[in-house]
Amino acid sequence: MASSETMEVQTGKKCVPSLPDEMIELILARLPVSTLLRCRGVCKQWRLIIRDPRFITAHQLMKPTQCCPLLFSHRELASKKLYPSEAILFDEAWSPSRWNVPVIEPDDFLSACCNGLACLSSDRSTIKIANLSTGECLHLAKPDNRVTGDHYSFYNFGFHPVTKEYKVIRFLGQRELFSVDTVIVIQVYTLGDDKWRDVRAPKAQSLNCIDYLGVVNVDGAMYWLTEDVGKSWRRAIVCFDLSEELFECIRLPIVDVTDRYSHSSLMYWITEIDGKVCVATVQNSMYSARGNLQIWTLENKANQSWRLNYTIQFPSVDICIPRPHFIHGDKIIMYDDDWNICYQKLMGQNIRIEPRKMVRLLNYSPRWFGNMQSFKYVKSLIQLDVYSRGGAFQRPKRREGWKLKKWENWMLELCVLEKLWRRIYELERSISAGACRMGMNINPLLKHPPEKNRFNWVEQKLVREMLNTSLKRLESIQKILDPIQSKMIRGADQHRLNWLELKQVQEMLNANI
Repeated sequence: MASSETMEVQTGKKCVPSLPDEMIELILARLPVSTLLRCRGVCKQWRLIIRDPRFITAHQLMKPTQCCPLLFSHRELASKKLYPSEAILFDEAWSPSRWNVPVIEPDDFLSACCNGLACLSSDRSTIKIANLSTGECLHLAKPDNRVTGDHYSFYNFGFHPVTKEYKVIRFLGQRELFSVDTVIVIQVYTLGDDKWRDVRAPKAQSLNCIDYLGVVNVDGAMYWLTEDVGKSWRRAIVCFDLSEELFECIRLPIVDVTDRYSHSSLMYWITEIDGKVCVATVQNSMYSARGNLQIWTLENKANQSWRLNYTIQFPSVDICIPRPHFIHGDKIIMYDDDWNICYQKLMGQNIRIEPRKMVRLLNYSPRWFGNMQSFKYVKSLIQLDVYSRGGAFQRPKRREGWKLKKWENWMLELCVLEKLWRRIYELERSISAGACRMGMNINPLLKHPPEKNRFNWVEQKLVREMLNTSLKRLESIQKILDPIQSKMIRGADQHRLNWLELKQVQEMLNANI
C-alpha cells in the first residue's frame, strides 16, 4: 500500500518546488539554438525566458556558437533548366544539408550574413532582413531614388558591437559615358529607423569591385576593395565605420610576384579570418586560382601594417574559390573542375593543394560556380519584431506543405509558361512562313498590270482575309498575355499561384491558337 506521502504527491496536495528562474536561465543559456527553439513550446515561462532580449545577449556571450559555412547559389539557368535560389548549410562536422527555409524565395539573392541575420534582396521593391533559424522576416522598402540597373548585390548588411545597431548599406552608382560605374553615394538604413540617409563618398570609386569582390563586416566596420579612379585605377581598401559613418582608405600589402603565373594579372580578394580583415592575392582569373595564393592579415589598421598568414600553392587544374569567406577555421573550401565542393585542411603556413588530400562534400552539377557565394553563418535567437518601425514584420511561415506550395508550384508555373510561349513561337513561325510563300506567289503577279485572265481577284481577296485573320489572332493573344506577363514572367511571385486564373488563360490561348 502506498504511503501517505506518496499519495499527497499523486493527488497534487504536495508538489516538488520548481527551480528558480535564475537557475533555469543558466541551464537554458548552455543549450544550442536549435534546442532552444524547441524548448519555446514547453511552457509559457520558458518561452518568455528564451524571448527575453537579456537572455539572448547572455546566450551569445556564454555559448558562442561556432560559425558554419553557408553556401548560397542564386537563380540561374543551367542545362536548359531554371534552378531557384538555394542555400546549403554545413554543420560543425561539415555535413551538408540543403536548407529550405520559407524566408528564402526562389529568386532571392543573399547579400550578407551577420549574427544569424541574412540580408536578402531581389528585383522587387523591398529587401528582407531574415533570421534563418527562427524564420522571422522584416521587409524594408528600397530607397526612392533607384537608378537604372539597380542590382541586388549592391546592398550589404552589418552590425556595430558598441552601438548595438544593425545597418543596411546600399552603394549608389553613377554610370558615365565611356567609363565604368562609380560609387558616389552610400545610402544607410538603421534597423528600427524609418528612413534612408545619404552619405556622400569622399571620391569616386569603382562599383565593379564591390559587385564582384564582395564586402566584409569586421568589428563594426565594412571593408571592400575598390579602384581609385583618380590614381590610374590603383587598388585600395575602403573602410566605412558603421558608427561614425566615416570613410578611411587602407593601402594594400606589397606582394612579390615570383611564381610561374606572374604573366597573369594580379587579383585581390577580400575576406575575413578569425575576426580580422584579410586580403588574398593570386595571379589568375576572377574566380579560379592557379599558382600561389597569398593571404595577408591586417595587423594594425592605424599603421596599415600587414602580415603574411598563408601561402597556398594550387595545382595546374582549375580550382575555383567561392567568396567572400573561403577560409572556415582550419579549412579552405573549394570547387573543382568536376563540379565537386571540397575542402582541405590548412596545416602550417605553407600549404600545397593536392587532389588526393581534398575531401569531397557534394557534387553541385550542373550549376555554375560563378553564382556561388560562401558566408560564415551562426545561428541566433535575435528577434526582428523590435525593429518593425519603418518595416513590415512577418512571423515564421508554417513549414507544412510549404515546399509543395511554393517551389513545386513555381516550377510548374514556369513549365506552363514555357509551353505557352513555345506554342506562340511555333504559330508565329508558321504564319511568317505562310506569308513568305504567299509573297513569293503574289510578287510575280504584281510586276505586270492586272488582267482578267492573269490575276484572280477572288484569290487576292482570300489572301487578304487570311492575313487579317492571322493578325487578329496574334493581337488577341497579345491582349491576353499583356495583363499576366508581369506576374508570370518573374517565376516565383510573392502571392500564391491563382490556378483558376491560370486555367482561364490557358483556355483563352488554346481557343485563339
